[in-house]
Amino acid sequence: MTVSPDDPRNAYEQVADDLRRKIASGGLKAGQRLDGNAKMADRYGVAAMTIRHALDILRSEGLIVSQQGRGTFVASDPVTTDSTDDVGTMADELGQIKAALDLINSRLDRLESQVRERS
Repeated sequence: MTVSPDDPRNAYEQVADDLRRKIASGGLKAGQRLDGNAKMADRYGVAAMTIRHALDILRSEGLIVSQQGRGTFVASDPVTTDSTDDVGTMADELGQIKAALDLINSRLDRLESQVRERS
């Protein structure tokens, strides 16, 4: 796919949309390394800065991750992984956090009332 000058979207948006579609369709799989910026720039017919901007968008959406010295990869898709145990663990941890916050709040309430009594 090359960027179309007739498309009303910016070039980086066209590239980001194309990569997003490839990720969503499975054309680019979780963990797969993306081509380098120069190679993608040639393929799309744009400047390397345009590719960087498109990748920044996908990175902010959590669709890709970059690793210093290794490259850019399609992010793991937590929706497609079997994470039933993870959900249970997170629910337990969330319950513990809530209990800790309740304890902190009650201690703060007690301290506030002690301060008011001394004033």
